[in-house]
Amino acid sequence: MTAQPLVRLVDDDASLRNGLLFALQMSGLSAVGYESAEDFLEKDDPSVPGCVVMDIRMGGMSGLECQTRMKAAGFDQPVVFLSGHGDVQMAIQAVKQGAADFLTKPVTAEKLADACRRLFEWNRDAREKRRLRDAARARIASLTPRERIVAVESTTGAANKAIAQSLGISEQGVKLHRSNIYAKLDVHSAVEIRRLFEVAEITLDPNAQEETESAVETRLLPPEET
Repeated sequence: MTAQPLVRLVDDDASLRNGLLFALQMSGLSAVGYESAEDFLEKDDPSVPGCVVMDIRMGGMSGLECQTRMKAAGFDQPVVFLSGHGDVQMAIQAVKQGAADFLTKPVTAEKLADACRRLFEWNRDAREKRRLRDAARARIASLTPRERIVAVESTTGAANKAIAQSLGISEQGVKLHRSNIYAKLDVHSAVEIRRLFEVAEITLDPNAQEETESAVETRLLPPEET
């Protein structure tokens, strides 16, 4: 059973933190507060989906520093920063470094709740995409090196005879490889093989580099609200 999404509110201003926590909970969202970035990184469970709402300036570890440490600590939840009017440039830099958004204080409960719901959906979709990617990669990893070559060649539409000539093996050998490929990948056509490689984010061009996970996550970030 999937855990209910959770808002992590990280702010060293107890009055503001408690007020926003109450407002989020009254909006029907599950939320928990932390008085410092250190407290958040130490005590929070990164496996629980959701988002992080964090003050960009705090005593001790800053929000920006916490943001850079989250991935190494196992967090994949999107971050929205709360900033004062004088921190706008810092907040823009945080977005460039991967934060999902920033909101200027004072922020209304409705605007914050709407942003959190949007980021809940982002985190859910990103995790599902990652799950499907990892499952596809595991299936492709089950292929032998020769089977993988034949699988890639088959996605070009090349006939068995052409693949056999290209690889210097018999046409019967190609047929046997394709049979094993279909069984291991649980597919029934070259089109399905291509789709599986796309889901796995593995390029079919041997001369190109695979897209990095950070690039994928950046591309998946939700659009900024206008």
